[in-house]
Amino acid sequence: MNVTPVLIVGESGTGKSTMFKDLPPARTLVLNTENKSLPFANADQFCQVRIETYNDLLAYLDMALSPEGQAAYDYVILDSFTSATEIINRYAEFAFRGYDQWKNYNSIIVDLIIKLKKMTQQVFVVAIPEQKDVGFNEFKAYARIKGKELKFGHLEKEMAIVLFTNPIYEMETGEMENVEMLYKPNKNTTSKAPVGMFEVRPPNNALLISEAIKAYYGRIG
Repeated sequence: MNVTPVLIVGESGTGKSTMFKDLPPARTLVLNTENKSLPFANADQFCQVRIETYNDLLAYLDMALSPEGQAAYDYVILDSFTSATEIINRYAEFAFRGYDQWKNYNSIIVDLIIKLKKMTQQVFVVAIPEQKDVGFNEFKAYARIKGKELKFGHLEKEMAIVLFTNPIYEMETGEMENVEMLYKPNKNTTSKAPVGMFEVRPPNNALLISEAIKAYYGRIG
C-alpha cells in the first residue's frame, strides 16, 4: 500500500485534533507531545502515549517502525511536531554544549522526519503555524519549528501533502461551525497536494483524507 505522511497545520482550536475522531481507535497510535487530551468522546479508546522526553519519542517511533508496530497500527499521529521540536531542544541543551547543541538538534530533527517518512502506516503530523513577513504587508504561514536553520519551509519541503485548517464561521454568531482543509498552493500558506488527489477542499476528517490518498495512489500505481 502506498502511504505518505500528511502535515496538518492550524491554529489552536481550528479542528486539528478533532479530525482524528473517526479513525479506528484500536489501530491508531497517538504520540502525544502536547500533554493534552484528544477533544472527542471516544478519545480514551485510542492508544495514546504521553511523550515527555526525547528518549520517549525515540522509543515509540522505533516501536512504530518495528514489525510488531506495523502489525499493530494502521495510523500514527504525532501531535504535535512543534512541541516535539521543543522536547528535542531541551534534550540537546542538556546533552551538548555550545555550537554542538544546534548541530545535534538539527540532526535529530532531520532524523525524526526520516523516521516518519519510513513508516508503513498512514502518518499524520500536526503543527502550529508561524508567519513569515514576505513583503508588501503580506505574510505566509509555515509549520512552526524551534530554531533558525530548519524554519520556514524545511518540514513542508519533506512532505508531499500539507493541509491547512480553514475554519468556517457562522455569520451572525461568529462561532466556528465547520472546518475544511486547504490543499492548493497559495500566497498565504504552504498547503499542497499531488494534482488530482482532491477535487474539492476535504473536511477535517483524517479517515476520509486517508481513503483519498489510498485511492489516488491506487489509480496511478
